[in-house]
Amino acid sequence: MKYLAIILTLTQLLLGQEGKPTVAILDFEGQDVSAAEVQTLTERMRTEIGNTNAVRLIERKAVEKIMEEQGFQQTGCTTDECAAEVGQLLGVQFMISGSIGKMGKSYTIDAKMFSVETGETVRTQSATHEGDISGLLTEMEILAWEIVGLDAPQKLKLKRAGKEASRTVAVLDFEGRGITLQEAQTLTDRFTTALASTEKVIMVERAAEVGAMLGVEFMISGAIGKLGDTYTIDAKMFEVATGAAESMKSITYSGKVDGLIVEIEILAWDILGLDPPRALRKKQKKGAGDLAEDDGGSNLLLYGLIGLAVAGGGAALALSGGGGTGDGGGGTGASDIGEPPTFPTVP
Repeated sequence: MKYLAIILTLTQLLLGQEGKPTVAILDFEGQDVSAAEVQTLTERMRTEIGNTNAVRLIERKAVEKIMEEQGFQQTGCTTDECAAEVGQLLGVQFMISGSIGKMGKSYTIDAKMFSVETGETVRTQSATHEGDISGLLTEMEILAWEIVGLDAPQKLKLKRAGKEASRTVAVLDFEGRGITLQEAQTLTDRFTTALASTEKVIMVERAAEVGAMLGVEFMISGAIGKLGDTYTIDAKMFEVATGAAESMKSITYSGKVDGLIVEIEILAWDILGLDPPRALRKKQKKGAGDLAEDDGGSNLLLYGLIGLAVAGGGAALALSGGGGTGDGGGGTGASDIGEPPTFPTVP
């Protein structure tokens, strides 16, 4: 039974590899960079390209064995013809080769993946790095994803920028209550963008899988509602491992729906326990000021209409003789203007 289990496991692994292209990587060519440094950087690409799970990678030892048998040396196999010949001997579909050079204080990396069968270049990628050569380790990790046609993880991009994120977060679409689905999605997108701009978290794109399946530490969900002319936003960030709420925030807003954009941008900072940028607070205050001005203008218009009505009523009252009976004589209330003249009858 033990051997059967091992056979089944190996079979599953082999089936899982089916459909993935086979790839071998030659040591990159060095230009003003030592051979040891080039080999170290190339090995980092091999390690990271395996993490992409997009290809079946032939190990370095297998490549070295074939080249040794054919009398080649990796450092001397720099032409496409040589790489293609090695690829055919290895039985792989694609080969990856490249060069790492130094120009002044800058380092350059150029990588190429080509078809062993046709010799056609499938994809090329390049990168430029200024600073210590150790920074090329991150560049090689990012290139490993890009050379196989994948977007590098956000964590690597932040590492390249010299920024560290302490938490990984995925955002679910906020539910819409009293607003359209499109409005709810638009506000959720704005929230996600503002959350990423804090540069304090690693954002994981929305997917069907959630929580542990995404491999994130925290999830954020919420709802956006409308009650009359009032909008409400309720958001919660909870830990995936325990399900415990890490942070809960709510907003009540009255005004134009456009104002919700600023509110949800501020919420992205609040939910992480961070102070929003002053520019956002200014936009929030400006929006409140504009709303107050609109209300003030409406009130002035209302007061003006009331004044006109009062003035018009006073004029009508004056024309009607004040609605009284005359000068103390119990008169008939007729106007002092007199009766209008009579016109002759036409025969």
